Amino acid sequence: MRLMTILTTAFVVAVLPKAGIAQAPAHDGGLAAARSLLKASGVVDAMVATMRANIPAQREALPQVPAEFWSEFEKQMVKEAPLLADSIAAIYAHKFSMRELQEITAFYDSPIGRKVVSNQVAIITESSAIGQRWGARLGEAVARSLVK
Repeated sequence: MRLMTILTTAFVVAVLPKAGIAQAPAHDGGLAAARSLLKASGVVDAMVATMRANIPAQREALPQVPAEFWSEFEKQMVKEAPLLADSIAAIYAHKFSMRELQEITAFYDSPIGRKVVSNQVAIITESSAIGQRWGARLGEAVARSLVK
């Protein structure tokens, strides 16, 4: 149980501030427009899918962490996704004007934008697996070169 608290605290300290928690929108209405953009783009769903795709690698890298932690972490991740969405929306509202947010949302509402969204999770999942294999191969090569 203590390990779960440590890992959860580490996640909150390391990840959430970078996600824009407590960052105020730069203009009126921008937060609502940014939320619409996030919904249309599926970006939060893609982020959750990416984190889910990386859980097996984390389990393997941290075998001392009980399986119960990973199950609970995944449940909480899904439950807290709206908070993540609000935090990310604040970043978008700060970086883009209302018109830009609307134009980006229009792209995601278009046929090609919907195709991007419908393939996004699969692309991220497959890319994650490729990245894990690539990282393992790179790590082995570096380890071999250091042994010589």
